[in-house]
Amino acid sequence: MDALDLTLTVVVGGTIAALLMGLSKTGLPPLGALGAAIIASVLPPVQAAGVALPLLIVGDLVAVSTYGRDVRWRILRGLLPSVTVGLLVGFAALRWAPPEVSARIVGALLLLAGLGELVRQLAAHRARRRPPRPADAEPDVGSDAEATPGATRASLRDRLARATLGATAGVSTMIANAGGPPMSLYLLRTGVSRAGLLGTVALFFLTVNVAKLPFSASLGLVSADSLLVSLALLPGMVAGLLLGRVVAHRISGPVFSTAVLIATALAGARLLLG
Repeated sequence: MDALDLTLTVVVGGTIAALLMGLSKTGLPPLGALGAAIIASVLPPVQAAGVALPLLIVGDLVAVSTYGRDVRWRILRGLLPSVTVGLLVGFAALRWAPPEVSARIVGALLLLAGLGELVRQLAAHRARRRPPRPADAEPDVGSDAEATPGATRASLRDRLARATLGATAGVSTMIANAGGPPMSLYLLRTGVSRAGLLGTVALFFLTVNVAKLPFSASLGLVSADSLLVSLALLPGMVAGLLLGRVVAHRISGPVFSTAVLIATALAGARLLLG
C-alpha cells in the first residue's frame, strides 16, 4: 500500500470529513457517511477507511458516554444476525473486489435505502390524511380472518426491510465507514425516540468499529502511517463532537427525520458517482 502524505488537500478535506463524522456521533448519524465520502475523495478510498476508523472509535466512545443510558438493547440484539452477514460480505468485497466497485455498491445501497424510506414515509403520511371510513362501511366480524393475512404480510415485509437495512449497515460500515444512514433508517422504522436512536447507534458502532480493527489491520488499512494521518485530523473530530451535542438538543423531530433521509441520499449519491 502506498505511503500516506499529509498534503494540504488531505488536511483540509480530512478535517472537514472528521468534523462531519464527529457531528454524526453526537447529533445526526447519517452525516458520518457524507464525511466518509469526503475523506475518500482526498485519499484513496481503501486507505481512507483505515484513517477514519480510529477517529470513529474515539467518536463512539464520546457518544456512548453521552447517550449510553438511552440504548435500546432489544433492538441491538435483533440487529446482530443481519449486521454480521453484512460485515462478512463487506470484508469479502474489500479483499477481492476493486475499491471503486465496492464504494459504488455502497452508494447504490444507501441511495436506494434513502429513497425507499422516503416513499414509505410519504405513503404513511397520505394514509394518515385520509378521512375516516363511515361507520356503516366498517368490516363485519367475519372479515377479521381476512385481515390477519394482510397484517402478517405487512409484518413480514417490515422484518425483511429491517433485515436488509441491518445487512446494508454491516456492508457499508466495513467497506466505507458509511453504516450510519442504514442504521438510522432501521431505527426510524422502529419508532424509537431521538435519544434512543443516538444511544443505540453509538453503542452499535463502538462494538462494530472495535470488531473491525483486526479485519482492517489484516488488510493493511490501519498502520503506523494511517495513524499519523488520523492524529492530524483528530481536532476536526473533536469539534464535530462538541457541535453535535448542541445540535441534538435544538433540532425538532420531523426535521431530524428529514435530515436523516437527505443525508442518506447525499452520501449514497456521492459514493455512487465516485
